[in-house]
Amino acid sequence: MEYKFFQMQDFIKDDAFVRWVKYGENDAFFQAFILENPEKQTIIYKASDFISKVAEAEKLRQPTISQSKVWTAISENIDDDSESSTPSLLSKLYVIKWAKISWAAVACLVIGFGLKGFLSTTNPKKISYSELVATAEKQIKLIEKINKSNTPLPIKLEDGSVITLAKNAKLSYPTHFEANKRQVFLSGEAFFDITKNPKKPFFVYSNEVITKVLGTSFTIQAFEDAPEVIVSVKTGRVSVFHQNKIALADPEEKALIITPNQQIVFSRKAESLTKSLVESPLLIKDLSQLPEQSFEDKPVSEVLKVIEQAYGVHIIYDADQLSNCIITTTLTNESLYSKLDIMCKTIGASYKIVDAQIVIQSMGCN
Repeated sequence: MEYKFFQMQDFIKDDAFVRWVKYGENDAFFQAFILENPEKQTIIYKASDFISKVAEAEKLRQPTISQSKVWTAISENIDDDSESSTPSLLSKLYVIKWAKISWAAVACLVIGFGLKGFLSTTNPKKISYSELVATAEKQIKLIEKINKSNTPLPIKLEDGSVITLAKNAKLSYPTHFEANKRQVFLSGEAFFDITKNPKKPFFVYSNEVITKVLGTSFTIQAFEDAPEVIVSVKTGRVSVFHQNKIALADPEEKALIITPNQQIVFSRKAESLTKSLVESPLLIKDLSQLPEQSFEDKPVSEVLKVIEQAYGVHIIYDADQLSNCIITTTLTNESLYSKLDIMCKTIGASYKIVDAQIVIQSMGCN
């Protein structure tokens, strides 16, 4: 795919870019695009932030806002450091294809661009564990377990799945699951080891976050008064999405997908999902299972491929720039980031984490 948009308004108007920002579609392409066009990163990030603010603001309803005041505020306060001043971002707002922006949405954007106090916003609706359980119990009877001890409490479900509750965590679940799905409700922190059953997906409802799996292991932190809900994966694949009202639904088309050593952080205030790497990625393969552990005068790209296999983490780099980079090293039990620190120092490169992926930045090797 060839990409030719270079101004902020071009990104905002592009359907593929909007779907990437909102749902993570074509992520590999856009990450590579950012890597290949570092001078455009500021514009890309501003366009992403704009789209995210519009998506959040669409959920609000404030019909009494003055249109003229809003447009005046926007035209006076939106940053004008994009590369071209014409056509203006203001005029382009009328032709955004993917959404009909309400005046409430625009108001929220104005606040996002710095006019604090010009217009007021509504706090997002928070969903509690008790509300979730009460809604579910209108359809099916639930059992509740609470871990009141200082030691983890394992709970085995009828399908063989095991959920281990941390201190003060609460779990509600049915004695018998429904025919086409498995649903449980969590408050607090728990580790899930779910028996695989593609015909009967497993759902965890925790505050405003819904986690859907077919069979995997993962951890959820969903405390009643915490500002965030965190879902991190140990094995397998997990879909995470959020609901702003209790529907016990399956809107998976809006989900973010995470795999081993990745996590989703849901901000309850911003109502946004962010994907990243876990703080300390773990090996998903034993070192003895790797094709190679010791490398002597080998291209650094070969080492990076083995590291990808060992941690299940995608590493993005410019193959041409690293083509002359040769390294001698041995992979041991040090952390992923220690491995990357040593490698990058050796070849004069650096790395950063972008959207749960590792991006290697290098000027090449002589």
